[in-house]
Amino acid sequence: MAQLNHSTRTTIRPYRTTRGSFRLEYFQPSTTVSSGVIAYGDVVQFDVNVATANHRIVKASTMANVPNVISTALIGIAAEADASSVSATSPNPGLLGVYVAEKDAEFVFPTKLAGTAHLSSLLGTRRAVGYDSTNSMFYLDVGNSTAGDATVIVTGLVSDEGTTNGLVRGRFISTNVSRLISGAF
Repeated sequence: MAQLNHSTRTTIRPYRTTRGSFRLEYFQPSTTVSSGVIAYGDVVQFDVNVATANHRIVKASTMANVPNVISTALIGIAAEADASSVSATSPNPGLLGVYVAEKDAEFVFPTKLAGTAHLSSLLGTRRAVGYDSTNSMFYLDVGNSTAGDATVIVTGLVSDEGTTNGLVRGRFISTNVSRLISGAF
């Protein structure tokens, strides 16, 4: 039985899309958030907390003492890190690239899970996206089956069954994705 060890470099990443390539869009990071700097692989959403910044994006956040992300304004996965001083050589200075969570986009999600629960019985289930503040990483909380927390449908296992901290693939549920992105899919 293999074991994957998480670190600060463990991220959600694009897996595949039926269109052949991921839809990459650029958004302006919110200036109202000082502590939640966006890193590659972070789940991002529109800034719904500041009325004058709701067209900008922030790192998805969790409630106090709850690791799960609950949002209806998700956009997707950050394709690059936010830098406070954007380089003039950036493809879109001042903007941040995001792999959009459209209906045909599958992502690879790390899990934090003992081997016996990483089974094919996860396929088709709806699970929550959690955040581990120790490793600064988002992960699929496959141990949580609370329907209200579910933001992703599991579409497959990436690593062998029985793997501790295994990888799964999944798609974001349309009701959690911003209507601007989902178009009510």
